Amino acid sequence: MQFLRHILCFITSPFSISDTSAFKGYISKTFGQVHWIIHNHHAFLAPYLEQMKESTSDTLLANPLFRRHRYKKMGKWEIVRESKKEAYLIKIYNYPNLLQKIKQLFKDSRGFHEFNTTCLAAIRGIPVEVPVAYGERKRIFTKESYLIIREIKDSHSLREYFRSDALLEERRDILRKFGKLAKNVHASGVQQDAFSLDNFLVYRDKIGSKKIIVIDFEMVSIRTNGLKEKRCVWYLAKLNREKGNFTNTDRMRFLLSYAGGNFVQCKRLAKRIEALTVRIQKKDAKKASRLCLHENRTFGIFKSDKFLGYYRKKYDLETLETLLNTFGETDRDVFHINHFRIFRFMDHTTTGLNYSAITQSWIHANALFALKINVPIPVGIFKRCFPNVRREGFLVSEMPDNCIPLKQRPELYTDKNLLLILLGFAEQVSPFGVFSKDLNSHDILIQTKEDRQVKCYLGNDTSFRLNRLPVHKNRQVNTHIIKQLLRT
Repeated sequence: MQFLRHILCFITSPFSISDTSAFKGYISKTFGQVHWIIHNHHAFLAPYLEQMKESTSDTLLANPLFRRHRYKKMGKWEIVRESKKEAYLIKIYNYPNLLQKIKQLFKDSRGFHEFNTTCLAAIRGIPVEVPVAYGERKRIFTKESYLIIREIKDSHSLREYFRSDALLEERRDILRKFGKLAKNVHASGVQQDAFSLDNFLVYRDKIGSKKIIVIDFEMVSIRTNGLKEKRCVWYLAKLNREKGNFTNTDRMRFLLSYAGGNFVQCKRLAKRIEALTVRIQKKDAKKASRLCLHENRTFGIFKSDKFLGYYRKKYDLETLETLLNTFGETDRDVFHINHFRIFRFMDHTTTGLNYSAITQSWIHANALFALKINVPIPVGIFKRCFPNVRREGFLVSEMPDNCIPLKQRPELYTDKNLLLILLGFAEQVSPFGVFSKDLNSHDILIQTKEDRQVKCYLGNDTSFRLNRLPVHKNRQVNTHIIKQLLRT
């Protein structure tokens, strides 16, 4: 009987939540079939929300934003109030399938989950941007849910901030604040599965100082007590994958602030974080190697009259179409067109580029790229459509700018820093595997930047093998191979 009463309560209630009065500072309004909880300070939005109908909900998304999930829309909503334009970010969650609608009878909608966890985090003292309003379109089942948040002007994610040319002293201050905030988030029981630089926002407040807040509570849960140290280290390791945005000094400053200035604890955490980071990166690489063979938000299916295959969605289809049409009927095994390199795979070849190995080459290239090893970006894998004729495939990669094989840079062999540069590259790849014993100077690409700094890339994906051996064993093998390479 209690179960039936629970179901009846959900069906008859205008909200899928039992008690809207639990949210202090909010008022409840109903406009048509949409039921809203609106913050008192933004009660002036009620007339605008009243005009919103099911057929015009897309008008809120005049400026659509990137969305990760298929059943979520994001965009900016702008209104003019007292001769000033105010902008809001809105998320609309759809529930088109019957199974999804039935699930909403037994759990909160995704929109309400984010609204609720954001409010709970604010109550626990975590700096957040409190939601302006939450709404549900409901007719027995929840059809849509809405979340509206005020847009903070001149704000940037921490990823964008650390990529900018911020002053050194200001950057240090942000790292200290970020470390303290991360510690407070974990101590408050806020479990943020998407613990990354994209989910922290930095902006300048009214008095001119930099402030950091936590955003995007879609993948957040609130625990009664603080998180255990094991869980905290796991999240810090996920953040440690952002090495491209941090120098080693930056990471130590952040971690020292997280540890409250305790250098002994900071050193102990750093060792545990580094070991976990390698595990997470290997797991990500395995996932990327699976996804590269299926259509998802990163990869897409390529179809034309002459070719079919998979490609990385960041590349324009017209560019790829033009690139593929330049292949012609040539017998060459390797092409270089603009910044792209194309390997040609065929049956019964003596070069090792056999058609049967093209899929494994594509998987291996994406695994190395996911590990953030310096390799050409794998663009796509394409097969030529030949009815009842030979099989032929192409593996396309984007080459870094100003890269030349080490073989073509003889002047570098007299440079005393070359060994240090190559050993640094070996140090980068040692957590994940070893170079092939037959590594040669054609497999190493050298990039010279404007400031004359030299950077190494692995030009041949097949010259590196992934393994599960400890880092120190891989380091010994890679160091020996690099020294042997320079001797020969």
